Amino acid sequence: MSKRPIILLLPGLLCDASIWEAQRAALAPFAEIRIADFSQFDSIEAMARSALALADEPLIAIGHSMGARVAMEMIRLAPERIEKLVLIDTGVDPRRDGEEAKRQVMIDLAYAEGMGALADRWLPPMLHEGRVEDQTLLAPLKAMVMRATPEQHHRQLQALLNRPNVRPHLPNIACPTLVMVGRQDRWSPLAQHEEMASLIPNAELVVIEESGHMSLLEQSEQVSRALLRFLGFENDETSADVAAGGEVNTMSENGSPDRIPDTPLFDRKRSLRGYRINKMAMGLGNPVNREAFRENESAYLDRFGLTPEEKEAVMTRNWREMVRLGGNLFFILKISAVDPVRITEIGAHQAGMEHADFLRDRLGKK
Repeated sequence: MSKRPIILLLPGLLCDASIWEAQRAALAPFAEIRIADFSQFDSIEAMARSALALADEPLIAIGHSMGARVAMEMIRLAPERIEKLVLIDTGVDPRRDGEEAKRQVMIDLAYAEGMGALADRWLPPMLHEGRVEDQTLLAPLKAMVMRATPEQHHRQLQALLNRPNVRPHLPNIACPTLVMVGRQDRWSPLAQHEEMASLIPNAELVVIEESGHMSLLEQSEQVSRALLRFLGFENDETSADVAAGGEVNTMSENGSPDRIPDTPLFDRKRSLRGYRINKMAMGLGNPVNREAFRENESAYLDRFGLTPEEKEAVMTRNWREMVRLGGNLFFILKISAVDPVRITEIGAHQAGMEHADFLRDRLGKK
């Protein structure tokens, strides 16, 4: 059995391991995941050397924002160590004119009023403009920022102010590279990433729709899918089952496949596909979200980035289609708490039958 690859996840400014939770879960069946901690360093080079020290073997380096700058420094220091490179919502240029004064304002704010005040000022411009009031997104981000300290913030900003000019080194990157950006990233815009991808040989550009700078959380499923595909894991269900410790094609006692006929198997692939629908439905456990759903169902679905196909399935209460698109029935049943419907009607819809026929043929009711 071949050794599993090592994936190193590199967080950005004031970010910790929690920012990577969705991607870690998606990638863990295929690789050994290690997450760097840059909280104690005040230079990009020091961060890069600490990340390289996390393994002796070749690495897949995936960096977000400041972490992507660290990834590029890693490949400058030890190009032979990086097998594949992913750069998410980042930049390559050195300090801009006037940047130091703007950063100092934020440093002073953190020391004077605390990390909560810093989070309230810093986070909204990092997000898609349509989600700056979305507490389901803001709350975990603010909690993450508040786990940091003003001293950590100061150190990391010093690292960014003294960041190297990476642009001249981009043509020297020889490994396969994925450049990824939120289409609505106001901090590190799309045009910047298009230029980066054009300068890196063998680079691919992926645009994350309906996302700002914090794409790892704003559109975590889109990001995870792009990573799985780029790394060659997306369709490798056998490897996923083996890596997760399960068995492939589990059989029942009589030797037939262990599944219910005509029932979609909620496997890993369908789980990834249905992430948006299921996250939306789970949000309906919150009374505030249920009221938002009642007031403007379309707007509520947009908050979770549902595709037009997914929105239509939810808004028409096409339960069979929701399940086909990856909806977990235990999750999407929460919709019935807002828009009451009998469970037998859902069963009939799933089976593609009229309700009366379902009651008679499946449940034996007259």
